[in-house]
Amino acid sequence: MWEYDNLFQHLNGTVSITEAEAEKMLRMAKVVRLKKKEHLFMEGQVAKYVGYVNRGCLKYYRIDEAGEEHIVYFAVENWWIGDLSSFYSGQPSTFNLQALEPCDMFLYTRDAFDAVRSEIPAFDQYCKIRHAKATDARLETLMSQRAESAEARYVKLLQGFPDIFQRVPQHLIASYLGIKPQSLSRIRKQMAERRSR
Repeated sequence: MWEYDNLFQHLNGTVSITEAEAEKMLRMAKVVRLKKKEHLFMEGQVAKYVGYVNRGCLKYYRIDEAGEEHIVYFAVENWWIGDLSSFYSGQPSTFNLQALEPCDMFLYTRDAFDAVRSEIPAFDQYCKIRHAKATDARLETLMSQRAESAEARYVKLLQGFPDIFQRVPQHLIASYLGIKPQSLSRIRKQMAERRSR
């Protein structure tokens, strides 16, 4: 069994959960390693799992009719991933989830996830809290995309993900911010010049 300290500490940052409960969670999970560039699921497939990222970085994205990639989020250590709509409905996903680095994950089928929530009340409470926070975060992202400048969105991304340029190619970061790579380069250059004055 892989190291579960990350998961145990992460959950305890939100709810009170015992080591025994964390171990039980892992026994009910499917332990998966994704290679770099490997997909957990792709558009047109049913997202059969939700899971916890123990190590690695992934991108959750959609491809439009013109073939352009639009990044919804990057998932790193301590993130939960999956397409909940597809996961619960059994309908094909319209998104893709791909590893940008080798990834270690604890994945749950629908039955296993429901069982964990039922048998470990603290985890069920955690899920409810995280769902509320995720809803707020999605609304905040939507508002920032409409109301904030690209530079402001870039600064906010760096605050939450300071080592992103060591882990994610610049063109993907630009896609996430909704700008062209040249625009991101210009923003970074302008900010560096201001700092050096």
